[in-house]
Amino acid sequence: MDSALPIGITLFTIALISYTIATMAGVFGGGLKKWHVIVFWLGFAGDSTGTLVIGAANGGFVWNFHSIIGTIALVAMLAQNIGAMMALGSGDEARIAAYPKKVSLPVWVLWVASFVTGLYLARA
Repeated sequence: MDSALPIGITLFTIALISYTIATMAGVFGGGLKKWHVIVFWLGFAGDSTGTLVIGAANGGFVWNFHSIIGTIALVAMLAQNIGAMMALGSGDEARIAAYPKKVSLPVWVLWVASFVTGLYLARA
């Protein structure tokens, strides 16, 4: 087994756990909090680093359904993280309360779809 694979899997698992905890805490906790944003950024770091590690190990990226949805999900998560920071910074309580359900949850669903397609391709 290529040594990069367990590193990539670990990083993607950190991303999955981080994104899930922060998103669900916001959705079920009634709004966005500063610690959610910190955990979102931890997930983004794991996701983007894992993507780079796996891409380098494979000699580059292969464009297929997984890589396309993964790229879209990674960009969406970056935008979601920046938007979460802006929402918190705005002090607008309605925006802070609505952000997890309106933005974080749909982006999380997209990211999980990318994660699942990666698992499927790894087994194929």
